[in-house]
Amino acid sequence: MTLENTSDELEHVVVTGANGHLGSVVTDTFLEAGCTVAGLDLSVDERRLTVDDEHDRLYWRHLDATDSEEVQAAMTDIEETVGRIDALINCAGGFRWTPIDEAGDEDVEFLLEANLQSAMYMVREVVDGMKNRGFGRIVLISSQSTLNPSAGEGPYAGTKAGVNALTQSVAEEVRGEDVTINAILPSVIDTPPNREDMPDEDFSKWVEREQLAEIIFRLTQAFGDPINGALIPVAGDM
Repeated sequence: MTLENTSDELEHVVVTGANGHLGSVVTDTFLEAGCTVAGLDLSVDERRLTVDDEHDRLYWRHLDATDSEEVQAAMTDIEETVGRIDALINCAGGFRWTPIDEAGDEDVEFLLEANLQSAMYMVREVVDGMKNRGFGRIVLISSQSTLNPSAGEGPYAGTKAGVNALTQSVAEEVRGEDVTINAILPSVIDTPPNREDMPDEDFSKWVEREQLAEIIFRLTQAFGDPINGALIPVAGDM
């Protein structure tokens, strides 16, 4: 199903992790709806915003979202090349399963940087401009494991719980403005790596990427106008 952008204010969308399994579907969803998308990803080589070879409303740029100076430079690049940032969809992040007594310093640093630090940097850079312009939509990706983490999910869930707190606090900061921030809390997302890592699971119970992308999109439309500071579990059949 192709979704239609009915918002007069929503034109330019930034997607982090745009080359990833979820981010790529989110990017396609906004493009098909008629938006211009700046796709940011660690895997992209271009260090300046570059238009896609096949799609004139899609731009690509390298981004290490754990580097504050690089985040600042990327946001400036987008505003100078494409225009104002109307929405941020932060799909960048990472997962590691590790019992706390087996978590190495590198595991802890990776999870803190990939999940929490990157979200803070991204939100910090876009929210002031959104408030000044009087419009903005931010959607962060958290995890259902923050509600009831299983053994071995503590370090990961701890960083995603920080994303939840960030969402709710910033929602209070923008209350009264036409700016919203919400977080999606999926259970297991149906991606090729998850299928490879858990081959004996029932994939039909997992959350489809297209379902998540549609929920994210609708939060940027009139449907999502009154929704601010929400932590939205998307559990599939689990």
